[in-house]
Amino acid sequence: MSVTKRIILIIPHMIGGGAERVASLLMNEFHRSGYETSVVLTADTAEDVVRRDLDEGSELVLLKETMPPEPAAKKLFYGVILRVIAQIACNLFELFGLPVPAVFAKASLLVQYRREISWLRNELAASPETAVIAFLQPAVPIALLAARGLTNKVIFSERGNPRRLMKKRYGRKFIEKYYPRADAAVFQTQDARNVYPESVAKKGVVIPNPLKSGLPEPYDGERTKRIVSFCRISPEKNLAMLVRAFARLLEQRPGHTLAIYGDAANAEGERCKAELVSLIDSLGISGSVSLLPSTPDVHSLIVRDAMYVNSSDSEGLSNAMLEAMAIGLPCICTDCPVGGARATVISGENGILIPTGDEDALLKAMMTLADDAGLCKKLSRRAAEIRESLSLDAIAARWMELL
Repeated sequence: MSVTKRIILIIPHMIGGGAERVASLLMNEFHRSGYETSVVLTADTAEDVVRRDLDEGSELVLLKETMPPEPAAKKLFYGVILRVIAQIACNLFELFGLPVPAVFAKASLLVQYRREISWLRNELAASPETAVIAFLQPAVPIALLAARGLTNKVIFSERGNPRRLMKKRYGRKFIEKYYPRADAAVFQTQDARNVYPESVAKKGVVIPNPLKSGLPEPYDGERTKRIVSFCRISPEKNLAMLVRAFARLLEQRPGHTLAIYGDAANAEGERCKAELVSLIDSLGISGSVSLLPSTPDVHSLIVRDAMYVNSSDSEGLSNAMLEAMAIGLPCICTDCPVGGARATVISGENGILIPTGDEDALLKAMMTLADDAGLCKKLSRRAAEIRESLSLDAIAARWMELL
């Protein structure tokens, strides 16, 4: 196998999400270390892209704009006729509660993403010293199918909850057959690694997310009465639970406020945001709750605040949680799949873990921090210790060992 000189990272979007930020930070470090780097987006156009974290040193390729237009007849045959046939075949298995065979899943993927697979395969075949890293679905199967039979290194990284992935039509059967072709797999947590078949898990290493550079120093003075959260606005973040728990806190601890920083990335997120606004109004707490847009300087704006809350039902390894800990915010996090909070937070020592979806536990934890300044100081100081172990240099070095 050739020595890696170029790295292609393939990912669907670059719209400001946590996985995209990690991908960008790593590619920046790879480029500084002497690799030629390209980030390939499978689903975005130029107007979609938020190039907030990716340095100019990495080439950005938008496949939607790079691939030439497809002839109408070919588009009809592959994009409609064959795709419908593949979907029907897969649906028949799902209808009877049977796992979709790997060959059917492969056929469905080859039809749906044939152009992306072909483009990437041509790039890899022309450059055996190029390694490919795949983040998120469908980038992982695209990379694995594109590299079949070639000598290029392939590394995939699980960024979400793999239990959900196993239920998809290109789930367990496809994973068992095609994922072992990867040279290595990177998991954010041991829990995520354990979900995969042994043939895949044995190739895996657990590497947590790096912290972004330039975070403000931890604050050790008197804190405000503002509770904060910052994240993408989407249903799995369960911000409604946070709002409801805060409304109950406000009844017993007047003077506190809640600020949620974040944007909705799609229609589902917009609906979620509208529901949050409606909930806040119905609870009569609109004067105490702020829904604010995402901002690059959020850490400087919140470093003196009372506490950070992550109320997610499902999370890979929350960048927001890690950054809040790194700047010394007392943190409350749900112990949600796939174990990212549990792998980082020692409850009562450097943060507080609560059961997923438990509004009463969240209220109790917020009340505890609101009343106990000594505990807040302890959690703050211990939490900030992750700045060294999760530095970008340290995490990028572990990735480069795989390359």
